[in-house]
Amino acid sequence: MTRANRLYNATLSEKIISYILIAIGATIAAFSIEDFLAPNRIFDGGIVGVSMITANFTGFKLSILTWVLNVPFLVFGWKKKGHHFVIRSIYAMTVFAIAVAFFETTPAVTEDYLLAVTFGGLILGVGVGIILRHGGCLDGTEIVASILSHKIHMSIGKQVLCFNIVLYLIVGFIYGWNRGLYSILTYVLVSVVMTRVEEGFDAQRACLIFTHDDVDAIKNRIYQELGRTCTEWNTEGYIGGENKALYVVVSQYELRQIRDILADFNCFATISNIDEIIGKNVKLTLR
Repeated sequence: MTRANRLYNATLSEKIISYILIAIGATIAAFSIEDFLAPNRIFDGGIVGVSMITANFTGFKLSILTWVLNVPFLVFGWKKKGHHFVIRSIYAMTVFAIAVAFFETTPAVTEDYLLAVTFGGLILGVGVGIILRHGGCLDGTEIVASILSHKIHMSIGKQVLCFNIVLYLIVGFIYGWNRGLYSILTYVLVSVVMTRVEEGFDAQRACLIFTHDDVDAIKNRIYQELGRTCTEWNTEGYIGGENKALYVVVSQYELRQIRDILADFNCFATISNIDEIIGKNVKLTLR
C-alpha cells in the first residue's frame, strides 16, 4: 500500500469515527432533553429551547420542530461556513431529531426539578460537547453567531448568551420565574460541562502553516470559510528549501474546519494554545 493510500484510509477512518461520536453525542443530548428537561418544563437555550416552548404551545412534535426551525440557519451556514461543517451539523441535527422521537416514548427519569436540572444539564453538556469537539453543531444560533462574530466584534459565546437571556425572560413570563431560574441553572451547567468536554468552546488557537503549494488558494479558503485573514512570510527549510509560512488565529470551534481545509493541500501545520491576546485591532478581528 502506498503512502497516499495509507493517508487516505487514515483520514477516512478518522471521519467515520467522528461521525459515530457525533451520533453518540446527539443521542445523549436527546436523552437529556426528553427524559429529564422537557417532562419538567425546564428549557434548554437556543433553537432547541425555542422548539421546546413551541412544542408546549402547539402540540407539535419536538423532534420535528428542532429540525425544521434549524433549516434556515443551515441554508445560511452552507454559503458562509463551508459544506464540511454544515454536513456534519445536518447529520447531528438529524440524529438528534430521530433520538428525540425515540425518547418521546420513554418515561421521565425523575420528576424532581433539582435532580432534572443537575443530571439533565450534566448529560446535555456532555452530548453537546462531543458534537462540537468532532465538528458538528446542534443549534442554529451557534452557526449565525460564528458568522456574525467578526462583523459585530462579539464572541460566539456572548452572542449565544444574549439570545438565551431573552429566551429565559420569556420562559419566566410564560411559565413562572421558578421555571426560568431552573432553566438558567441548566444552561450554566450545560455551558460548563460542554466547555470541558469540547476543550474550550471560545478559546483561541494559533495555527502556523508551512507549504510549497499555492499559498493564495489556502488563504482564500480560510478567508471564505472562516472569515479569517492570514499573515504571510517567506521561509526556508533545511531540506525543503524555500517555502511560505502562514499564521492565523482561530477559535477552538473552528479547528475542525481548519483541518478540513489543510487536508486538501500539501502542507505542514502546528496548532498551539493562546494564553492572551494584546492589542485592540487584533481583538476586533477575532471571534
